[in-house]
Amino acid sequence: MPVKLNLEVLRESVIDSSLEAIQKEAKAEAQAILLEKVNEYITNIENHPISEELNAGPEADNTSNTLNGEANLFAFIGFNETDTPIEDLKSLVREYTFLSNGKMKKKESSIVFELNTPSLEDLQTSTKMPFESGLSWLKGIESGISGFGYYLFGIFNNSRSGRGIQSKNKVRKAYYKPVKYFSELRSIFLKGFNKW
Repeated sequence: MPVKLNLEVLRESVIDSSLEAIQKEAKAEAQAILLEKVNEYITNIENHPISEELNAGPEADNTSNTLNGEANLFAFIGFNETDTPIEDLKSLVREYTFLSNGKMKKKESSIVFELNTPSLEDLQTSTKMPFESGLSWLKGIESGISGFGYYLFGIFNNSRSGRGIQSKNKVRKAYYKPVKYFSELRSIFLKGFNKW
């Protein structure tokens, strides 16, 4: 996605208006814009109901109501007690969100930077389900996670989270309710650059 900065405005703000000086100023301004937007993005991730529930760990209530108010996402997904899935997600977003080198667009009187940020598909291999290799918990939040009908919530010593195990017999008719999560937050982040 392009991030454009006005060339004429930059020329006025740079005492040495050589091309090299303007490009340097443009990169600094673009990086400042990016940092502000990424910080907003991270805050939106932190404040989302899914993130808040996962951050609360295996003792959390199902405040996102994805499990019909029973159990909680952290235990159901099967994270270990010490796992920090949201901190890991935020680190991935920060690490892989960046701007390419600017390109001069003389006809448009602008310098254009290409914005790179990971998509849901890009993050699938880095957000694998603890018990199902190849599947992503991040994608599962939006597309669905199987097994809730067989999930027993309680205190179990042989559980990864300490709070749940899978039963051989079906124990409920309820299903996991998919919700928009990362893809929606990413879309909001990208829309923040539309005016640039």
